[in-house]
Amino acid sequence: MRAEAISLDIWGTLLRSDPDFKPARNEMLRRALAADVDPDFFDEAMRTMDREADEICMARGTDVGFAERVQLTLVHLARPAAEHADQVAHPADIREDVVRELMEQQAQMAREHHPIALDDRIPALVAELAETRPVILTSNTGMLPGVLMRDLLALAGFTGNLGMVFSNEVGWAKPDRRIFEKTLTLAEATNGERIASSCVVHVGDNPLADEQGARDAGMTAVLVVPDGKSTVDALEALR
Repeated sequence: MRAEAISLDIWGTLLRSDPDFKPARNEMLRRALAADVDPDFFDEAMRTMDREADEICMARGTDVGFAERVQLTLVHLARPAAEHADQVAHPADIREDVVRELMEQQAQMAREHHPIALDDRIPALVAELAETRPVILTSNTGMLPGVLMRDLLALAGFTGNLGMVFSNEVGWAKPDRRIFEKTLTLAEATNGERIASSCVVHVGDNPLADEQGARDAGMTAVLVVPDGKSTVDALEALR
């Protein structure tokens, strides 16, 4: 399959989290915001609300970032539940200075436990493709903003001439077609001439955010599963 430009999802397509990162990050947040809550209960609440935040993000087509996800978790913890009567947190708006400090701590942890390529071959394949045509990383950012993701991608081995479109920076999130339009605009700027949207191939692992979103924007979509090999096969087919 020949494409004039390539768009790539990040999480579940190129990267997976270091298994030590989220537990350490969640414990940092618990100690700062809900120290009376059991660590396992807090960790489960974070996972649950992170998934819910992803659904909100896809439904409204805009980013659900760090502060909003943490606030969702605190609200979730405060809901009455007889079986967790002793695990009640009291949500409140988190001050901006506290958010900044927590995000700085998260960034330090993320760099120490940076994401890992799903397959060791992926970074080199992405770099090879970027030598011949525009390659744009198109990602919903969630807890990790684009400014941090650029560092984490480099630490994970993704270097070279890669364009990056992050939801917290452009104002739209997958599957909204407008984030894909930002990707197309960047691809055309990199290419120096117009590219038909149908000649841009987007590779991702989410049927709604990646496959349906890209198709709604007029792009060609390739759906992968987050095992690494599926992405390798897709990238090799795009050579």
